[in-house]
Amino acid sequence: MLGWPKAERRASRLVTNVDLENLHDQLDTLRTYIHDLSENVGHRADRGLGRARHFATEAAHEAEAAVKDNLAASLVLALGLGLVVGYFIRRGTE
Repeated sequence: MLGWPKAERRASRLVTNVDLENLHDQLDTLRTYIHDLSENVGHRADRGLGRARHFATEAAHEAEAAVKDNLAASLVLALGLGLVVGYFIRRGTE
């Protein structure tokens, strides 16, 4: 385990030649870069979410229109799927 005095000595060796003004400037530059990067990522995510929402809405409207246009086929399909699912559920409980 590293004791506190030994840790201070190691840290002081690392910090002896550091220009604090330069370090502050670099930290400010890094902070600005990270802020800009996070804003850019946020804007891209918003655009992607908007596109996905638009695509999902269109697909839902198209599916609803297809069901309305083919009501008899939709009912037969739903009935058939219900029978198949019911068969497997009953078979699994026996």
